Amino acid sequence: MKAIVYGTSKCSWCDKVANMLGDNEIEVEKIDVSESKENLKSMKDAAGKNATTVPQVVIDGKFVGGYTEVERFINRL
Repeated sequence: MKAIVYGTSKCSWCDKVANMLGDNEIEVEKIDVSESKENLKSMKDAAGKNATTVPQVVIDGKFVGGYTEVERFINRL
């Protein structure tokens, strides 16, 4: 499995969700939405135009949500 974590470099929940994914042998790609408008647009395309918080996580091409939703996803594996 592969996950994309949209976040920022100062987001502790982004780091926590990335670590949780990695601990469950899911490959993680981090995208910092504060680096460019293109990255922010990519997050909004994946998570919805009203997404204003991070982390936002996509796993195997499907939008999962934030930390809590990813935790639920992993608990179902």
